[in-house]
Amino acid sequence: MILEEVNGSGASYTLKENDPIQYAIKVAEKTENNKKLQLLAQEQNKLAQAQRQQVSQHQAKVVAHEAQMLTEKVKEFSDPKKSEQLKGEIRNFGKSIGFTDNELAQVYDHRHVMVMQKAMEYDKLQRANPGVTKKLAKAPKMAKKGNKIANTDVYQKQKKRLKASGSIEDATSVFKNFI
Repeated sequence: MILEEVNGSGASYTLKENDPIQYAIKVAEKTENNKKLQLLAQEQNKLAQAQRQQVSQHQAKVVAHEAQMLTEKVKEFSDPKKSEQLKGEIRNFGKSIGFTDNELAQVYDHRHVMVMQKAMEYDKLQRANPGVTKKLAKAPKMAKKGNKIANTDVYQKQKKRLKASGSIEDATSVFKNFI
């Protein structure tokens, strides 16, 4: 209630008129509390700014390390001219598959860049050679696992002849069916 009196309600006028000393004390206390609050807010701002600076320094170190890893793993990123061209191509590819500029700007892990590059190269190959998939669709059926010759009459006859004669020529003819 006393703070309300000092804060500007109609009762503050009565406190000011009836007890000017108490009013001055309350005003001084309020001013002192406001100064303390301002000092606390300033200290919080300083701590938050120091923390932001520390985070940005750490992020800069991580980005530098990832850039170094990228140049070690992908040779094209070692050459500055090729690197800029490749970065532009990867960025355009990322946009073409639905990434925003903001999302692409947040990519700093070298593995993500490598995956995007490989996907881009794969798409280039697919667009450059569409006939390959058509040829694959028309490819002949492959034989299934196992040898189908074992069930034929020729094989059975050769096997009986080998059993009866025991000759090397008959054994050779049986084994030729497996080749």
